[in-house]
Amino acid sequence: MTAIDGLERLETTALWRPEAGAQRRDVYVSIGEAELVIQDNAGTALTHWSLPALVRVNTGTPARYAPDQGTGEELEVEEPEMVAALDRVVAAVAKGRAKPGSLRRIATGLILGLATGFAIMWLPGALRDQAAGLLPLVKRQEIGERMLAELTLLTGPPCGTVTGREALDRLKARLLPTTPGRIEVLRDLPHPALALPGGLLLLSDGPLVTRDDPDVAAGHVLAAAVTAQGGRPLEALLRDMSTVALIRLLTAGVVTDEEITGHVENLLLDAPPLAEDETLRSGFAAARLAWAPWAEATGRPAGEAPASQMPAALDDESWQRLREICDG
Repeated sequence: MTAIDGLERLETTALWRPEAGAQRRDVYVSIGEAELVIQDNAGTALTHWSLPALVRVNTGTPARYAPDQGTGEELEVEEPEMVAALDRVVAAVAKGRAKPGSLRRIATGLILGLATGFAIMWLPGALRDQAAGLLPLVKRQEIGERMLAELTLLTGPPCGTVTGREALDRLKARLLPTTPGRIEVLRDLPHPALALPGGLLLLSDGPLVTRDDPDVAAGHVLAAAVTAQGGRPLEALLRDMSTVALIRLLTAGVVTDEEITGHVENLLLDAPPLAEDETLRSGFAAARLAWAPWAEATGRPAGEAPASQMPAALDDESWQRLREICDG
């Protein structure tokens, strides 16, 4: 069977050169079973060319063919029907011939595709983990201060009467005596409390004016602080950053103003969820702060001994001064 069905009956005259520099001679050419047969005038076969190896060596007319690349043997054909048939053979063979290295390129492409897909899924998380583990406290504090500055563009500056500030410092020492950072009170903060990177805790003035109970306000601060343990405020920022921004942070220590602004806007719209109640209760117990007042204020099960068994978060005088911290 020939390379293309229906060509085995074709026959024509041609000029054949057995090698480079040899005299051309008249021959007869016919297409046989997957081969090109070249015969002399007496019908004696001079040579057989494999059709799958056939190559066209020119683009003009008469058409010239060779039995393979790099050989001096050549066949010159003028008959249009035979030229068309041989060109069809050459085209069909070229189309079906496996290109060198194609399997390797396909395999390489698949590997690269899988690696790229894996990198897209894995790289951002790995970068976030690395950044969360490597950023020093001073850098976290810087980021927290920049976030606070962005927040105050909406809320106004932190509240800060002298006596109110003293009461706030007492609350910090009462709840978190060994934890670096400080507490600030902001007017109209849309969430009762927020934790920012670097140990910065924000308390809204809402719990101070709507509930006359220092344990409730203290509970909001402590719940945010317990939730923040393990670097959650920083991780929340890193989740909002692109892969390029994470690389820039790790290599140059830079967080752009746009990234700070975008994250603060997200915080105002949707505060990070608090830790599980079991974790929060352990934190309250460690700080010796009554669980029930804050739990009841936030709709959580109280389920504990009377609050009187725990010392109050602040004495009455300090509590009243703290409630007036935004009046100055």
